[in-house]
Amino acid sequence: MTKLIYPTLDLFIYDLREGFGQTTQEIEHNRQQFMQKLPDTLDQTAFIQRDEKSFEPEYVELLDKRIEPLRLPENYPGDGYYYPVRLSDTYGLLLDGSLKETQFDDDLTWLKDLHALLKTQIKNQTGTLGQTWLFSAQLPYLPLDQYKTLAKRCYQALIPDALNTDTYPEHSDFLGGNLFEFWRYTGVATENHHILIIFYPDERAAKKGALFYPGWLRLWMYRHKMMWAYQQSRLLKKRLKEKAIEIQSCHQAISQHSTLPLDLKALQKTLYTAWEVLPRYTTDLSGLDDQTRTIEINLDNYDKRLNTLRKKAQQESLKLDQFSELVRNKYLRQVQKDHANLSPSLKLLENLIGYIQTMVAIE
Repeated sequence: MTKLIYPTLDLFIYDLREGFGQTTQEIEHNRQQFMQKLPDTLDQTAFIQRDEKSFEPEYVELLDKRIEPLRLPENYPGDGYYYPVRLSDTYGLLLDGSLKETQFDDDLTWLKDLHALLKTQIKNQTGTLGQTWLFSAQLPYLPLDQYKTLAKRCYQALIPDALNTDTYPEHSDFLGGNLFEFWRYTGVATENHHILIIFYPDERAAKKGALFYPGWLRLWMYRHKMMWAYQQSRLLKKRLKEKAIEIQSCHQAISQHSTLPLDLKALQKTLYTAWEVLPRYTTDLSGLDDQTRTIEINLDNYDKRLNTLRKKAQQESLKLDQFSELVRNKYLRQVQKDHANLSPSLKLLENLIGYIQTMVAIE
């Protein structure tokens, strides 16, 4: 039976503050959606003033007193706080909950209860961009295999229905302790999981680890933005493929009605269809290109922030780059390939419209 000293569970949750081209009303809706995750006693006027004080600030704390205590049951054996920030066009919230009493690993019900408690603090809502759970505790020395087994058990306690838990996570040395990263992504944002588990060797390392929270807030934001952009690209690709079928139908219709004498009514009908498809296809194709740039920018920021954290920890062995390699070699390439494959249909559509107009004018 292993002692876990001062176990702490943190939730890093992200909401989009301002999407490209969004109206003032949409931006206000985003803000209200984020504020719903904060206590009902929130001073909304002061919050909005701090939110609007700067234009796309890199990092702004949104509460005058920085943190707000959690609303915990009476005599609860722990404490915690809310820490909301604005990161340029994104809202970030750090929710922290700790147990003062030492816990044991023979039964992890206490971890499940702590997880459930933090979810109730944000009214069981999820982030529109994504969220990351970080569990940490001070732990006496164990062989690496036992650390891995315990990390896996903690992960399963947090995400009971998680898939692919038969494989061990990526492991890093961190501040003399051990860091484990579990993650799984699907096409549905609410089903994505990103969990970090850190076992510190002593209290000194744990206190030093708490200084990394602002860095974690930025790092995970870049991560979730990349996956959000990739998921948006899948929706755009699906719509573009559906429109590409309509474009091919227009092409076939022109082939059938281009022999003399021309069927002007049929050509006019095809022209109207092409005109209707053109702006939607152009907008979605441009959106697909936007997602490519979003992934590229956040991938670069992720790598830079990770290097900054490595220097701060004075450990090059802090990995966490398995994800960025996957994005670089799979997700980014996939979006770029999709844009390249779907672009010719736009040119075909423009040529079809020009051809019909020319043929009708000649006739």
